[in-house]
Amino acid sequence: MNTPMQFPSSSDTLYELTDSANAMALTDQLTARLAQLHAMLSATHGNAGDTFRHLCHEHQEHYMWACYMLAGETRELMTALVERQRAASA
Repeated sequence: MNTPMQFPSSSDTLYELTDSANAMALTDQLTARLAQLHAMLSATHGNAGDTFRHLCHEHQEHYMWACYMLAGETRELMTALVERQRAASA
């Protein structure tokens, strides 16, 4: 059974992890998404944060929403990875 991913929307399942997605594939995606989130958040504080705070409110909101979505995806990927590792060791 494929694993539904809820990160883009809590009402519809837009994405699913296939049963064939192994731990390495999940780890690769998780690592990539965390690197992207880290890079995005680095632009919101320190000297770079000054530029961020000069964006219009709407752009700041959309930017932070994108960060929130990335964090949600990484949470779900980590949960899926742990569940698959538990199932493999059982």
